[in-house]
Amino acid sequence: MVKIGKRGIWLIVCFLVFSLAACAGGSGDPKPANGESQAGGTANEGGGSEKAGGEETAGEESAGEEAAGDDIVPEEGAKLIVWEGKEEKPFLEAMIAEFTAKYNIPVELQEVNAHDQIEKIKKDGPAGVGADVLVMPHDALGRAIAAGVVLPNDWYAEDTIANFVAPAVEAFTHDGMLYGTPRNVETYLLYYNKSLVKPEDLASWESIKAFAKSFNDPPNRFGILWKLDDSYFNYSFIAGYGGYVFGNKGTDPTDIGLNNEGAVEGMKFFQSMREVVPIKVADATNDLKTDLFQKQKLAINMDGVWQMSNFTTEKLGFEVGAVPLPPMPGDKRPIAFAGVKGYLVSSFSKYPNAAKLFIHYVTSEQAMVKNYEMTGIIPARNGMDQNEAIKNNEIAAAFLEQFKYTEAMPSIVEMDAFWSNTMGALFTPIWDGADVKQTLDKTVENMKTSISQLQQ
Repeated sequence: MVKIGKRGIWLIVCFLVFSLAACAGGSGDPKPANGESQAGGTANEGGGSEKAGGEETAGEESAGEEAAGDDIVPEEGAKLIVWEGKEEKPFLEAMIAEFTAKYNIPVELQEVNAHDQIEKIKKDGPAGVGADVLVMPHDALGRAIAAGVVLPNDWYAEDTIANFVAPAVEAFTHDGMLYGTPRNVETYLLYYNKSLVKPEDLASWESIKAFAKSFNDPPNRFGILWKLDDSYFNYSFIAGYGGYVFGNKGTDPTDIGLNNEGAVEGMKFFQSMREVVPIKVADATNDLKTDLFQKQKLAINMDGVWQMSNFTTEKLGFEVGAVPLPPMPGDKRPIAFAGVKGYLVSSFSKYPNAAKLFIHYVTSEQAMVKNYEMTGIIPARNGMDQNEAIKNNEIAAAFLEQFKYTEAMPSIVEMDAFWSNTMGALFTPIWDGADVKQTLDKTVENMKTSISQLQQ
């Protein structure tokens, strides 16, 4: 994976460099070096299991039709359980109907939030009642592997490497082994009400401040809001000035950059926003700001790509625009956290072949376009930026631009120490006026203690 500069605006290649024309690989019939059979075989570093399928066929009868050729052979009598969050249920319900009709494999969809799946599968898997197919963000991969709850992506490894954007593939690669199939890239930007906000109001954070001062009427109306206690959103200010979580591209937990000069500068800027965002940290919840935005009492809403299908003119009754996070003082662009979500096979599955086949089916090109159309996610497959439905959508285009100014969340297990010591605990005192450097120093010391405990 190639990064640009120290902070690594790594997702610029996601949609602007790779195209389907480059995806010539993955058509071979490799055999694993370790001789494992297709039934639950383990991937070696560069390939997959021996394939049993025939020539690849094409068709447009269903969204997942391209998965029909050169497929793994599912186990006889296979039946699957899939865990997925609320937002993706409509898409998967449609795909399950297609998949079951095509392969005669029944699939049960259970609503389980992605962030809850590791702990749940650790309990349900050994009991024989867990999911066969999981979905999780890439930064949870290290914990999932350490817990032994996921299998490598072996059979479709070459296909995945050839057809998905390189940074997303690397996000699901651990110690040279590919796990899972990327589904979509996630980050955040500024949604805004076009009837309330002019484009020039969004040119910089200073212009946003000026607009908010004129628009605010708390607690009834706010110029801009985001979830103020959330490290996911606030990290953009830290990274924009040169702060970072871990060194060596997020892999060195001994090098913590959350109290360096850039991090201090970023948190001072965050603290300065209090003058135009007159609200307590604890009160700035997702529910509050979404409700205010829907009622046209919030003009600018920092939120994620997962809201694309909700924040539409048709649903809200007013025209919604979106822009990447604008420059901060000193012409520093905020660097937003980015995550990749993907599907993985549970190590407890009795039907790993069927699970791999299902994942391949729901991540085909046609299926990913359908997923975008139904849910608004930005697919992690190559060439999606050339799809008419995506490139002609103003908000989707804004996310493609924001992806240039993002950084992958570290996926090492020590990342837990970051979340547990920053969510709320870091940002509330700074928002309330605490000394920024002292607060960050204390946070880093707490992280080091947490990391030492994790490593014991």
